Amino acid sequence: MKHPSCMSSKSKPSFIQITNNLRVCGDCHRATKMIAKIRQCEIVIRDANRIHHFHPNGQCSCQDHF
Repeated sequence: MKHPSCMSSKSKPSFIQITNNLRVCGDCHRATKMIAKIRQCEIVIRDANRIHHFHPNGQCSCQDHF
């Protein structure tokens, strides 16, 4: 999975959408929460099991049940 952290620091999108054909692992889930909070943007990841909607406050719609 290509992670949003590789994006240039000059561009700050308010919304990032990622599609992944595998489950999101715990490390990627924690990293994405942190990136959403630091960059103050929404990140949506659709994986093999569910849709994860990470909010700018760092919370995920799955309530950390992934």
